[in-house]
Amino acid sequence: MQKSNSPRVILSGIALSALAACGGGNSTTPTPSVPVAPPVPIYTVGGAITGLKSGGMILASGADKLSVAPAATSFVLPTALTAGTAYNVVIADQPPRFTQMCALVNGSGTIGNANVTNIGVSCSDQVAVVSTLAGTNNPTKLPTGLPEPVFDHPQGLTLDDAGNVFVADQNNARIAMVTPAGVVTTFVGRTPGEAPSDADLVLGKIEDITRDKDGNFYAVGQHMVFKITRAGVITTLAGAPSIGYADGTGTQARFNTPLGIKVDDAGNLYVADTLNLRIRKITPAGVVTTIAGSGVRGSVDGAALQASFANPIGIAVDQAGNVFVSESNLIRKLTPAGTVSTFAGSGSDVGEDGQGLKASFNQPYGLAIDAAGNLYVAEQGGTVRTISPSGYVATVAGKNRAVGRVDTDGVGSVATFSTPHGIAVDAAGNLYVGDRMGGRVRKIVQQ
Repeated sequence: MQKSNSPRVILSGIALSALAACGGGNSTTPTPSVPVAPPVPIYTVGGAITGLKSGGMILASGADKLSVAPAATSFVLPTALTAGTAYNVVIADQPPRFTQMCALVNGSGTIGNANVTNIGVSCSDQVAVVSTLAGTNNPTKLPTGLPEPVFDHPQGLTLDDAGNVFVADQNNARIAMVTPAGVVTTFVGRTPGEAPSDADLVLGKIEDITRDKDGNFYAVGQHMVFKITRAGVITTLAGAPSIGYADGTGTQARFNTPLGIKVDDAGNLYVADTLNLRIRKITPAGVVTTIAGSGVRGSVDGAALQASFANPIGIAVDQAGNVFVSESNLIRKLTPAGTVSTFAGSGSDVGEDGQGLKASFNQPYGLAIDAAGNLYVAEQGGTVRTISPSGYVATVAGKNRAVGRVDTDGVGSVATFSTPHGIAVDAAGNLYVGDRMGGRVRKIVQQ
């Protein structure tokens, strides 16, 4: 029995081994392994910064933005990119123009197979040169016997496309025109030294002026808003020669000592209705509405008609429809959505530079804004300031509380102003200032 069974056992073992080797029985076919792809390499975009001293800046690439501190010497944008991706780095906000100028090199390209490190941001100091375009340091004819002054308290001013400066010559009850060469003539109103006609006295004492894209001028004074055509024809657009507060059309509306006016690209006027403590808007048809201010004195932020102002004076409007207002040592901002906030200023009058609410002003008056969104401020305290779109405040020229308060031409803080009131900026970025007590129009050029 043992001999007959042994071969069968051995054969069965061999057969089972063969079946197992062939995958027979209950075994399953293994799944072939798929090779894992290596991760796609990603690379950063960055570079070096030289010369940045004040204000910081914002660098951007697409939707990515990076705030760069003044002391930074390098940067890396926040989003890493894959090889073959195009990039375009721009300076979205840089230091105020009259303090530094920053330029970008190698800002565009395509990611290769390495991090981008060759983008350069180079910043250099700028010099603001102040000169007298027109006028004498004799606004009041004192002492007796001095010649008739060129201007008698120049206030607000604006520019035309040819670079002529139009000045609200307050106590002469006229709008004067100053050519780029400094030649002064009377556009409308009383010419100094000449007996005025009734037509010359229509404007009276003008506080501020602005000009629309069609060449018409608008002026505020005597609680009214005037329109002056390019031909010099004067009409009352809104208000009446009496103090009041009322919205309405044309002469139905009432103001109380409006001191600032600006026009937007659509022809709408914005008025700082100073003693009504409100901001008013006037359509091209003369319809007056209140767009901000509760009428209660203060500096409370919030919804437009619940917010408060403390003697709003200067006014400016940017291309996005934001309205900026100067008041007692603050710069306020009114958005198109109807929210008022404090854009810059701590409330003190020290006149310190710095970011937003850390900066301080001494009686900010006239405002102007350039195409890049930089805001310029004429301060009665004796300086001209600039505010970048991100809110950094820097001094362009002049000295806060300069001894003697006289007009001295020169560079930066060497130059002095008596009482800067109006301010305007031309397409080239040059500034023009109505220096009220100095009786001059000053020009500030970047070099």
